[in-house]
Amino acid sequence: MPHARTIHSAHPVATRRAFTLIELIVVVVVLGIAAAAIVPKFTGTARQEADNAVDQVAELLRLFAYRQSLSAQQVALWRDGNDGRIHLLVMDSDPEDPEAIPAWRPDRFAAPVSLPLGVELVEIQNNDQRVDPTEWTIASVPGGERPKIAIRIVGMGVDSTVALPQGSPSIVRVDADKPAPFAREPIDLSRAGRDFEPW
Repeated sequence: MPHARTIHSAHPVATRRAFTLIELIVVVVVLGIAAAAIVPKFTGTARQEADNAVDQVAELLRLFAYRQSLSAQQVALWRDGNDGRIHLLVMDSDPEDPEAIPAWRPDRFAAPVSLPLGVELVEIQNNDQRVDPTEWTIASVPGGERPKIAIRIVGMGVDSTVALPQGSPSIVRVDADKPAPFAREPIDLSRAGRDFEPW
């Protein structure tokens, strides 16, 4: 019986193995699931940041109303045109020089509000009059009614208006993508002929 001859080539033949179609489909599905889980977290974080900014502006308005109702000092909201932060100011004398003329000073108990990048104040109203949104001051009048303030904030999926009605200590927040909440308006029971009604 003749011996089988083995043929040796001068060039080695490489065996190549490629990905199968099933392996490619599995990788694409896994990457799709990972992207679906990660992308909403990033967009949700930006939306949450914008919501927090709206809540901080609402809290500053609430503090403005509180200070104005309980203190004899004049209070104001001020937006710095340089850094864009919103401050609560109090007309106060210098503690080191009580003889000096009172001046606007930052409220020690209220931190200024900074809006995140991409969130803007697009409309500010003081007693239904539009105010320049880049730099403004809204001050209370000593012995007078508190101004009606509305601030519209837009960006990162948020379009909200925060309002402080005259005569009401509560803040009204209206989001463009949600139905408006019912806001109670003050009523004079005597003028309405309901002064003897039990309430």
